[in-house]
Amino acid sequence: MCADYSSTMKNPFTDTNHEKSQAISGSRRVKKQWRWSFDFRLFVGFTLIVASLISAYVISKSTSKMITVWSATTDLAPGEMIEESDVTITKVSLVNKAEFYLDGASPIVGSYVLRPIRASELVPAFALSEMPISDLHKVPISLPSLRIPHSVSNGSIVDVYGVLRSSTASLSQVQNQNPTKKLLTGVSVDAMNMDASKLGGETGLTLLVPTGEVYSFISSFADYEFILVKSE
Repeated sequence: MCADYSSTMKNPFTDTNHEKSQAISGSRRVKKQWRWSFDFRLFVGFTLIVASLISAYVISKSTSKMITVWSATTDLAPGEMIEESDVTITKVSLVNKAEFYLDGASPIVGSYVLRPIRASELVPAFALSEMPISDLHKVPISLPSLRIPHSVSNGSIVDVYGVLRSSTASLSQVQNQNPTKKLLTGVSVDAMNMDASKLGGETGLTLLVPTGEVYSFISSFADYEFILVKSE
């Protein structure tokens, strides 16, 4: 009876040591897991910091390549004098072609256009002159809006065709003449007046016509009705 009782009793010292060893082993595992988790988060954070620094460097390098140049706010025709509302300063990235454009710090208001410049197009240095073009003359015409392409505006390059008026068409048929004739090729529209067309009248345009073609073109007013053709 005593032997059985003693065999079933637990040694308090042995149990205490065993519990302590289990606690120490568990705490070591927790510390090891916590240390690994902390190191991983530190690595991720360090990676994000490096990535942000690289991104900032790339952005700063790309921004340093940006320059300011002039761009047109509307279509500009050859011979037209640039006004303040015709151009604006634009910041763009031009690495290899910067020398072909005028710096935004250089004044260009008052310069004359040598070639057509489209709206939103950067203004090339070779497209402007300080002196007016002497071989172009402004010639006004008027024609119905249905004979003007919708895309025509200030600065557009157009061809002007003439169709014989009904009063002279019969005479041309007798003389075997073509009732349609190309009167002007590649001329610029200097200005348009749409106010009259809104009231049912004709649209007024001012064309920049070379000196050598002014007389023949004006002479055609009595015999021809005009149609504008624009190439895209």
